[in-house]
Parts: sequence; C-alpha cells; structure tokens
Amino acid sequence: MPENKLVEINTQKVSVAWFASGFIGRSASGTAQTARKLVEFLLEHKFEQIEVNLIVKSVDEANLIKNDQVLSKSIVVILPDVHGNFLRSSRQFYKYILLNKKAKFDVVHFSVARLYPFFWKFPAKKFFCTFHAGGEITVPQDKFILSRHLYNFIIKLSWRKLDRIFADSKFGIDEIALNYHIPNRKIDLIHLGADHLWRIKPKKIELDLTKLNICVVGRWQQYKNVHSVLQAFMNLPDDLKSTFRIILIGKSNRLGNQIVQQVLDTMDKDFYTLYDYLPDNELKYIYRNADLVIHPSINEGFGLPAFEAFGEGAPISIHLGTPADFYLSGEEMVFAINMLDQEKIIELFKKIRSMRRVDITTRRKFLKDHHMTWKQICSQYSDYYLNLDRC
Repeated sequence: MPENKLVEINTQKVSVAWFASGFIGRSASGTAQTARKLVEFLLEHKFEQIEVNLIVKSVDEANLIKNDQVLSKSIVVILPDVHGNFLRSSRQFYKYILLNKKAKFDVVHFSVARLYPFFWKFPAKKFFCTFHAGGEITVPQDKFILSRHLYNFIIKLSWRKLDRIFADSKFGIDEIALNYHIPNRKIDLIHLGADHLWRIKPKKIELDLTKLNICVVGRWQQYKNVHSVLQAFMNLPDDLKSTFRIILIGKSNRLGNQIVQQVLDTMDKDFYTLYDYLPDNELKYIYRNADLVIHPSINEGFGLPAFEAFGEGAPISIHLGTPADFYLSGEEMVFAINMLDQEKIIELFKKIRSMRRVDITTRRKFLKDHHMTWKQICSQYSDYYLNLDRC
C-alpha cells in the first residue's frame, strides 16, 4: 500500500473521511465506539451512497483495518511518513496537506474535539466534529497536559471553521456552549446508541449469586467517582457488608488509579471482583444478573453504561445532574442521587433488597422513542452527509 495516495472522489458518492487512529483498537472507549459504530453502519448500509475513507498514521494501523471484516471495506489513506517522533502526527498531517492540495474529500469528520491548528487547510469541502460534550475542558485532569489546553485553545479560536458540531445530549450542548463560547444554535444533538447488547447472547462468567451483586462501572479517575461508592461500602455495618459483592468494571488509569487503590487496600478481597474490561457478551451477563448497576460518574456527555444497563432491565443508580439523570430519572428502578454524598450512597445500599428487574420491552421502547439506538443515530449522521447543502 503506498504511503501517500491522491484520493479521487467518486462523483456518485459522498466522500467522508475519519482519522481512524482515534478508534482503531480502542473498543472500551465510548467516543471510539461511537466513531466505529458509525463507520461500520455506513459500510454495511450506505455503501452505494457514501464512500468511507479511513486516514491512518502507519502501515500497522492500516493492517488492523485490512484484517477487520467490516472496516476492510473502506478506503485506507496512510499519512506520509516523517522522521523522528517530535510532533510526529501533526507533521504527518501538514505534510499530507502539502502533497495533496488538489485532493478533496466531501467531508472530514473529527470524532473528538482535538483539532490541529489550521485544520481547515486539509483537503475537504466540509468539516464536522463530534464534541460529545465539554469534557475536554470541564473534566479535571490528574496532571497538567499541554496538548489538552492547546486543543481547547484551537477550538475556541477556530470553531467557526467547522460546518457541523455534534453533542450527545442536551446537557452536552449546554456544556459546549458555556465552555467554548459557541452558540447553542450551532450545535446539533445526536445521542449515543445503547442497543449494541440487545441482540447478542450473554456469556456466563463467575458470579456468586448467593450474594447481592453490585456492579460499579467507571475508570479509576477522580471524576468517574468509583472511589466514593467504595468508601460508602466500607462504612456499612459488617453484617450488611458481608451480604454484598462489588464488581468493578473499568480500567485503572495510570495517573488516577491511586484514589481507588487506596480504598481497595482497606477492603477484604472477598468483597470485590475487578475487571479492566469485559467483552459485550460478558458485560451483558453482568447487567442481567446484577442486583444493582451503579454509574457514579459526576461528569458525562451521555453516560453510556447507565443506558446499556437500563436496556438490560437492571436497577440502576446515577449521579444527579448528568444526562442519564435528565433522561432516565422517573423511570422504574432508576435511582438518581448525589454520588458525592456518602450517606445517600449508604441509603442506596440499604434499599437493594427491595429492588427488582424491569421488563426490558418497556425500557427498550423508551430508548427507541428517544432515538438511542445505533441505527437511528447513524441514520441521523448519514442524513447530514447526504445533505451537505444544509451546512
């Protein structure tokens, strides 16, 4: 495969491109999953109308696509090689621009709000970006990361160069508008899909069904707030604690894992099970058998785990003020509480025995009615690609 290929637009199709490094091999990431699901949908259902281009930085990334049954149907564009690792990807980006001034994609769709300076010089007619929400600014970081601040600065200066900006929720629209100073009317709402577990068969994994199983989903970072649930658990009476089993699902973050690990170090290992990541069929089994699923994150653009568990009929608990609270509060067996309040979490634990599963037909209808399936979401994005005169 050539390192640098001039891409000719098929006039019978709308040519759409993504920078695929953001979602190749990152199935655990919600933002990565959104981009991948969208690309897969286009390849499987819009192949005659939309040309899918995946831009990668290396032959290794190109080979990952080549060996993927669905993604291999796309056109792969490898950015030109450069010497050295300093600002490597940005230098590849600009070198491609210099070498391909006449090449044109109809749309370049950035899957996250991390844009290079003068991104609009890239050979495309339109530029779309899915921000999800304002987390690049609002979510606290464990250390100062220069690139994050540069990306945010670029967006504040250059958002007008984007033809479409997408958010995952009404909360996300407001957060983007407030933190990037972008008018709400300039931001389009397309939710995330919560139905990817519906049609797969659960795979049984080890689970002590003699206990009350509490599934806590979230990476080990401050704002994901897993530690608050564990601290509340440790404050329960011993006789009550012994009836529970905590199942933690989420990667330990290298910078932020200490805040969770400190609590785990005080816990008997018989009280908990750790999973860095579970494939969908095993995750579904947990959701189907947990007595309560807690998504304690205090800052989310959408909060996909809450909606996944909701669609599997599990009792769920979420933080007040999040998108999951906005959409799901008031539904049966959904408990929205202040996840920073230890007493509120302890009260929640004490209610678990009275909780029960909810009919999935009712819940899935709710999600469909709110356009929260991948087919609905990808169809919405497709409409924007196929109607570029609206931009």
